[in-house]
Amino acid sequence: MQNKKILITGATGQIAGDVARYFAANNTVHAIARFTAENSRQPLEEAGVECITFDFANDDLHQLDIDYDDVLHLATTQMQGDTDFERAIDVNAVATGRLMAHFSDVEAFFFSSTCSVYATNGQTPLKETDPLGDAMRPFLPTYSMSKVAAAAVVKFASRQFGIPAVIARMNVAYGHRGGLPMMHLQSLREGQPIYLNSDKPNYFNPVFEDDYVLQVEKLLEVASTPPLLVNWCGSERVSAEEWCSYMAELLGVEANFVYSDDIFPCTPCDTELMHEKIGRTSSDWRAAMRELVESGARDVRSEA
Repeated sequence: MQNKKILITGATGQIAGDVARYFAANNTVHAIARFTAENSRQPLEEAGVECITFDFANDDLHQLDIDYDDVLHLATTQMQGDTDFERAIDVNAVATGRLMAHFSDVEAFFFSSTCSVYATNGQTPLKETDPLGDAMRPFLPTYSMSKVAAAAVVKFASRQFGIPAVIARMNVAYGHRGGLPMMHLQSLREGQPIYLNSDKPNYFNPVFEDDYVLQVEKLLEVASTPPLLVNWCGSERVSAEEWCSYMAELLGVEANFVYSDDIFPCTPCDTELMHEKIGRTSSDWRAAMRELVESGARDVRSEA
């Protein structure tokens, strides 16, 4: 993609920030967020992203330009222990509808969902057509349910306004700025236990930052009406036990696994549809995680 004008929500987050910087190399990118954290603008602006202080759920959308080619909606609310379901639905679902209604002439609308909306099924890879549930309950009580509501809104708005859209269900994203493997790496460095679900092994489809930014670009090219609903993940299925043991070996330490039913379960993904639409990911998980270990990368979110 080149010479497009793109709006990205939630750009202070790990995934959206990486996506914003990636697209800013060849496009005009505007990022909206509240930017309340100190220096949250700096890495984006240094990459050429124009940062706009804006609350997408509450502020008047008419304050923004109307001539965007694509809108990438990655902002969300997810607070541990939060039980305010009405607020979560207003932010994650209703406000998504506001965005689509206001930017109804865009070429594509990208909505970031989550694989936690599935009813988990042990180590069985989850297909887009599998039953829905709530993999994150009770850790994030409102998150999965409000994301299901948001997907319904995206489906309606896509049909109602003729907006080509994508609903991408993210599995485990990771890179130099965060993600589950990065959290585990930090625990290994600090000699802390690795907490995993008792139903082991804990399989996921982790996707490295180099891949997930490219996947967004490819998914925009196949946006459709009604929306394309697709798992957003890495092509390799890997257990958390395996990646933690590998990083521990590189560090010269031992991984101490603590299993509990109170930890969120694994959500491995079926990748057939994703591969059909946009192909396989290219990063090898061992090479990517070795890079994180050797670079000294740390989970910036836990240190904020």
